Amino acid sequence: MDSSLEDILIPLFGIIIPFLTAVTIIFLVLRAKITRDKSRNELIAKAIEHGKELSPDLFAADERNSKKSDPLTSALVSIGVGIGLFLALYFFFGGFKFAAFGCIPLFIGIGQLVAYLINKNKTEK
Repeated sequence: MDSSLEDILIPLFGIIIPFLTAVTIIFLVLRAKITRDKSRNELIAKAIEHGKELSPDLFAADERNSKKSDPLTSALVSIGVGIGLFLALYFFFGGFKFAAFGCIPLFIGIGQLVAYLINKNKTEK
């Protein structure tokens, strides 16, 4: 292979592959969820067709899966990710130039925490 072609392809694949990996993971997760929901709906439809009584536990599974996440937990996770990303980028690249990207989830988490505290004080009054 020509070295000039290698000089073009290697960086190109280095940029494209992470994005393709992320898209593939999202696609596979969504496909698995759709397949699971489809088979569950077919089971319910067949049970109704045959006049079978459905267990309430079958519908309770939906309520457990759709539970809302705790905003405090979400805020603390975002803060932790931001601090971890900041430190990893700082020590890996040796400066604040790239480590500043860790501030994005950090400040998002701080904002979520402030919103949680404000809403908590409103609900107590």
